[in-house]
Amino acid sequence: MPSAPPPLVSLLVCTKGRSAQLERLFDSLLVQTCRTFEVVLVDQNEPGLLEPIMARYRDRLAIDHIRSAPGLSRARNVGLARCRAGLVAFPDDDCWYPDGLVAEVVRLFAEHPEADAVTGRTLDATGRESLGAFLAADQAVDRRNVWFAGNSNGLFVRAAAARAVGGFDESLGVGASTPFRSGEETDFLLRLLGQGRGVVFRHGLVVHHDQVAATGRHRRAADYARGFGRVLRLHRYGLAYLGFRLARFTASGGRALLRRDTGTALDKALWAIGTVAGYCAGRTDGAPAGE
Repeated sequence: MPSAPPPLVSLLVCTKGRSAQLERLFDSLLVQTCRTFEVVLVDQNEPGLLEPIMARYRDRLAIDHIRSAPGLSRARNVGLARCRAGLVAFPDDDCWYPDGLVAEVVRLFAEHPEADAVTGRTLDATGRESLGAFLAADQAVDRRNVWFAGNSNGLFVRAAAARAVGGFDESLGVGASTPFRSGEETDFLLRLLGQGRGVVFRHGLVVHHDQVAATGRHRRAADYARGFGRVLRLHRYGLAYLGFRLARFTASGGRALLRRDTGTALDKALWAIGTVAGYCAGRTDGAPAGE
């Protein structure tokens, strides 16, 4: 009996504290038009918590269920070592895929052999952008526009390139043992670019994700800003660029105050303060991680 073909794509899912959302993701994978993929599920829950879900999907999806110590970047690196496919994706456990997404990713890499990574957008169920603002058109990603080229849900990379840059910086991201709770995917892309690798953004490449809940928004702004500032420092964005971003935060906050939107004004103030804190705490040699 012939063996099953190797997967074309490894979907590296790190999960903690979610069940219904993880099932929604798995349900979206069951209806993909291209089924030549594997799921590498990196579990950071208490042992046994996901067994009921695994029992429902184990025979319908190719799932490699492994465990990792806390930290999103750490979990991704653990999972990356298990990925068997030539292409790797990083869906959050609370996102979900349109039914043609895996096929579209395979097609894009086939059409763009020069690209080591492809990024897209995240939209909520109504079609509104979620988890950030994105570039308005297809284009090559560079140091100037990388901040608007997507988040990890919409990041697809050649496995060889991901390993060549050393995976994700474990001092960045949710669950890290540092104050820098964001920025790991941008840092990853910047290290790819630093090696001269091609990264392209495709506006029509879409992953779905709900809007971020308003609860805890100010804490989230402070945490994410410190990660942003650290990535600026690690990748040698100078004081002029830092000043430019601070000016944008200040202007946005001022406009929010004129609208009497004090919540947004506070968010922008926290972003400015956190960015400076993260930048000043960055490595003094300014070298990107992995160098």
